[in-house]
Amino acid sequence: MKKSLLIGVFGVWATCLQAQTWFDVGLKGGFGGGFLLNQTVNNDSRFDILPQRNHFYGGKVGVNFGEKVGLNLDVDYGKYSYGFSQSKIEGQDQAVTFPYKMSYNAISIMPTFRYTNEASYLEVGYQYSMLRNQLVSNEPSTQVLSDRLSQSSQQFVFGFGGHVVGNDVLALMMGLRFSYAFSDLTSDTYSSSSFPFSNYSDISEHTALNRLNTQLVLELNYSLGYLVRASCGRRTAFLSF
Repeated sequence: MKKSLLIGVFGVWATCLQAQTWFDVGLKGGFGGGFLLNQTVNNDSRFDILPQRNHFYGGKVGVNFGEKVGLNLDVDYGKYSYGFSQSKIEGQDQAVTFPYKMSYNAISIMPTFRYTNEASYLEVGYQYSMLRNQLVSNEPSTQVLSDRLSQSSQQFVFGFGGHVVGNDVLALMMGLRFSYAFSDLTSDTYSSSSFPFSNYSDISEHTALNRLNTQLVLELNYSLGYLVRASCGRRTAFLSF
């Protein structure tokens, strides 16, 4: 009897939860700045962070439970760059500062949890990126290196924004997104070397190359409809808007 009651309660709860489920799809893109986070760059006066530009574009699929809680899956393609300035290089003019830049293209998959309250939203998630076309430009040697950077990257993502224009079916959203890459950008082959500070003989230990991205994001959402729009107890259906 108790087992049957529990099954019945769970069935009613699941039906009610399902009755509030609706879906949306969207196109999105963003641009902003990339900042290298490295212990050596932060602590050594010979180095300074050089912010670089980055951008991405892609799409999303979302499943929403009621009006406030949702899960999204983003897939996008972007170009990311990071850099720092280096001075007092051995054998070079001690008064001249040279740039050191690292860049790559990335295909990224990002599941996020989104909380929406009226016209604003908060999101938090995890991003996994597959890196392509990795390049390192090391001046003053003008040497371009392609094997120093990792094949993948992992980021923690946080963002917020709001409704700009539109209605319940088609809406344009705008927000800010921050992503912190907690994985080292250096490839495994060079993880025990002094990369990227090979111009300095007094630096022998490797320190992780973490990154921070800040981006302005535009998102065009189209609501597909409800899995069940009626109240509990009615027949399950998919209703488009």
